[in-house]
Amino acid sequence: MKASIAAAVLAALAVEGAATGRKHSSTRETRAPRSGGTSFTLNQIKNKDFTGRDGAMALMRAHMKYAQKLPDAVSKAVEINPELRIKFAALSQDDKGQTGTAQARPAKEVDSEYGVVVDIGTPPQPIPLNLDTGSADLWAFSTDTYQSMVRGQALYRPHNSSTSKRLDGESWTIKYGDGAGASGIVYEDAVRIGDTYVKVQAIESAVTVSEDIASDNFVSGILGMANSAANTVRPTPKRTYMDNIKDQLALPLFTANLRSHAPGSYNFGYINESEYTGDIWYAQVDPFSPFWKIATTGYRIGNKEHQYIINAIVDTGTSLALLPQSVVNNLYAQIEGSFLDPKLGMMVFPCDAKIPNFWISIGSYDGRLPGQYLNYGQVNSKYCFGGIQTSAGLPFSVLGDVFLKAQFVVFDYGDAVVGFANKDLQL
Repeated sequence: MKASIAAAVLAALAVEGAATGRKHSSTRETRAPRSGGTSFTLNQIKNKDFTGRDGAMALMRAHMKYAQKLPDAVSKAVEINPELRIKFAALSQDDKGQTGTAQARPAKEVDSEYGVVVDIGTPPQPIPLNLDTGSADLWAFSTDTYQSMVRGQALYRPHNSSTSKRLDGESWTIKYGDGAGASGIVYEDAVRIGDTYVKVQAIESAVTVSEDIASDNFVSGILGMANSAANTVRPTPKRTYMDNIKDQLALPLFTANLRSHAPGSYNFGYINESEYTGDIWYAQVDPFSPFWKIATTGYRIGNKEHQYIINAIVDTGTSLALLPQSVVNNLYAQIEGSFLDPKLGMMVFPCDAKIPNFWISIGSYDGRLPGQYLNYGQVNSKYCFGGIQTSAGLPFSVLGDVFLKAQFVVFDYGDAVVGFANKDLQL
């Protein structure tokens, strides 16, 4: 079935796609790999110093990535909870850090748990980055970064690379709704990932970063994998690494096989059928969005199905899954003892609670999120953070790592689709 074509099914799906603007299909025309094209696997590396997850920080960071404000419940929690206020101050602090000591430093729990290594420059400088399908910038801490903002990150050193070239007049800025983010200058340099190589790739060199970014010393920046239209370099936006290498690959796609509490992997240029079960179901990407934005057709909590369209981006750079408030309400109504914690502004539940399985529907496909995956980590000895939280205030929902770690995901640049399949989770 994985490589078969059912003409009747495709005809019906074509009608559905014309009606909705998005097509859901379990089968597609089989493309022959590009002659001479390459394929490779990029494995995640684990942060050996990672000490745990902070759900409140994850929720605030996710909302500030895409919105201009926090959800009302979180804003109220920041006002009444001094500890949360300190964490929010760290997220909010931007260029002020260049003039002296930091005003607020978040706990170690904000560190990244996993990253990937990218070779930049000549000779190659191995730089650990976060692979992020929710952004389109390749940026890194460097020797240009204000010294007060460097906390042990591996630095890109453009002056040690014989192939680096400063692009005069070009700059970049990533700003979140509260003013946090990073900014800097731009170089061109050689980049190698796996068996691919780009001789002239835009490298965004950080000059200033906000405190929450500076405090994470495991990774040194971002490898953005969204559409190049979202790139922040000005006056001339730059192409992402993936846009530059897609013609080198056997197939213009990569897959994500992320894991819970273990390093995952990304395959470029091919789909490894041993990494998933059943068929891959594909959802058309919104052509008007620079992100991997799709429409789901419903969801299921335990055995109860809900027909409900969720417009969501698929984002490896966001830890939580952020869904409409009605979905959140329906989910936590099935978890005994769950409540909206006023001191955190997010849903929590007793750590020993029985949690139902959650499913996202795409056409006839149901993507499973096991109940235990919804436990994002401990608030304290009694309560745990919920891995699904509200997307209220965001322009779309977000299928982040909580969901993606339970799925095999295909990011297909050639057909502009995202594919999902279930996999063996060894529960």
